[in-house]
Amino acid sequence: MTQIAALPHRALIGFAGPDWAKFLQGQSTINLDKIMADVEAGRLNQLYYAAFLTPQGKMITDAFIYTVSAEEAWLDIPRDLRDEMFTRLNLYKLRAKITLSKLDNPVFVAFGGPLPAGFSEDPRAAIIGQGGQLGLSYKPQIATAELSAWIDYRLPHGLSDPVFDYPREYMYPIDANLDLLEAIDFKKGCFVGQETTSRMKRRGQIKNRILPLKVTVDAPFETEVLNGERRAGEVLAAQAPRALGLMRLDRIDGALTVSGQSAMLDIPDWLQPHIAITNPVG
Repeated sequence: MTQIAALPHRALIGFAGPDWAKFLQGQSTINLDKIMADVEAGRLNQLYYAAFLTPQGKMITDAFIYTVSAEEAWLDIPRDLRDEMFTRLNLYKLRAKITLSKLDNPVFVAFGGPLPAGFSEDPRAAIIGQGGQLGLSYKPQIATAELSAWIDYRLPHGLSDPVFDYPREYMYPIDANLDLLEAIDFKKGCFVGQETTSRMKRRGQIKNRILPLKVTVDAPFETEVLNGERRAGEVLAAQAPRALGLMRLDRIDGALTVSGQSAMLDIPDWLQPHIAITNPVG
């Protein structure tokens, strides 16, 4: 059954003007040329998943870009970052023909069933095997579920949220699986943080990934996940029996514990081809 939850921790920045896509091309990890091709083909009201990085390649935040028209788009980001991002983006726009504004639209998520009218499909949905059953709306909706129900849904699917799971500049986007969720275009050319991100992918230097866990305790942020006596990762978010951990890929094969209690990986189908493990049982 489809559930709808309000996401009060998300907020929108509006972009108006002919240069919005050109401007965001250099700021975000996604290829705006592909987005504009959709816009020019008349495919509007679409969502695209992206990220904004520091020059060193660490994540400031993930984001959704929502297309309204050829000259208007909305940026969906964490509410507590909106003022800072608004100031930063205005600083960088220089002579670009765009106007930025803070929008008052609410943010709702629908999940677990067919999308109701007024929702646009989350671009991650098809990748995680939830095509047509996960989406966002920026219009008033009637919530049928609490935020905790949304967290219960996203944790086992391996979907992280920087508002709840980790602070800004804590990890690289590849650690958060954004490469697998098609939020990074490695062929588009320069963007902020591109050099480090591309080098990690090109050299196969992917040492950590966010992976779902089954746990028996609500462990706080950065609680160690141990494989025997060795550190195998750390808890990012836990709502027992579900959790997300930032795991070292070379230490996940074996019996895991969190706070002295047995834990186990619970890798969803979409992530399994990218994770080498022979003994997932804790």
